[in-house]
Amino acid sequence: MESKNLIFLISQPRSGSSMLQQLILSNGKIVSSPEPWQMLSLIHTFKITENKEGFNPNYASINFTRYLSELKGGLLDYKHNIKNLALKLYGDRVEDGQYFLDKTPRYYHIIEELYDMFPEAKFVFLVRNPLSVFASILDYNFKGDFIEFLKSSDRLDDLFLAPKFIQRSIERHENAILIRYEDIVKTTNKTLKNLFDYLGFEQSIKKEYKIQGAFSNSQHVDTKSLNKHNEPVESYLDSWKSVIDTKQKKKLAKQYLKKLGLDNPYFNYNLRDIYNQLENHMTKRQHYFSIPFNLLSQKEENLSTFQLIKKRVLIKLQSKIS
Repeated sequence: MESKNLIFLISQPRSGSSMLQQLILSNGKIVSSPEPWQMLSLIHTFKITENKEGFNPNYASINFTRYLSELKGGLLDYKHNIKNLALKLYGDRVEDGQYFLDKTPRYYHIIEELYDMFPEAKFVFLVRNPLSVFASILDYNFKGDFIEFLKSSDRLDDLFLAPKFIQRSIERHENAILIRYEDIVKTTNKTLKNLFDYLGFEQSIKKEYKIQGAFSNSQHVDTKSLNKHNEPVESYLDSWKSVIDTKQKKKLAKQYLKKLGLDNPYFNYNLRDIYNQLENHMTKRQHYFSIPFNLLSQKEENLSTFQLIKKRVLIKLQSKIS
């Protein structure tokens, strides 16, 4: 297994990566696994992270890199050994001449380390209308519970850090291709041709896919929609409308878009137009007590006493009328 035979598919969660993965696998020379996650574990042995839930991995990283500094070769040799271990693990899944596709959305946390370790690999970045991402996470992962959604630090990273890091990497590195979910479903042939041209494969484009083996029952593959179709469809482009069904959810979604910056050139999406679509969207259910985005997303220890009381009162009022 060599770095040049490695493909990374990185995105925000709920951006259509499972569908794109299946379309890429239509090329018989590429194999994959639902979501390996292996590079997150390996790289975070030396990378400082913002994740401090449970045990603090930063203490482990600081002490481990100190230990490495006492060894001949130190961190540089360790990274080289990680690279060889990773290639061995990837290589165990492929046969001669095959490529391995690692589809792990949260690799957005370690994009620069992956470029440093595998400069010859291919990098595919997938993005989607941020309103659709927001609604899909709220619906699929939290069953509409916006309180649990916005108090999750991992999910806030998905909303804000993922697009920031992907944009930064695209600006820094020429070895990458950016794919938009909407282009996959609207102009499938053209989008796939551009993708396979970047990957260096000449082949007839196949719009159809079939879920097989380990993908069919994996929690890391959204089989809910994949099992309904065998090719990209446009029916999910406006699926956010059925999720944003209350005044409260609409308010939170609007505040999220504002935080992204309505005039932000967000991967060529017009966020102001998306905001106006949301503004004109009529919700079926109304709430008289709305909780602001900032109150839900900030950790309670960072809130003032007044803010904390206000948050808890509003949540209690919400629960009574829901």
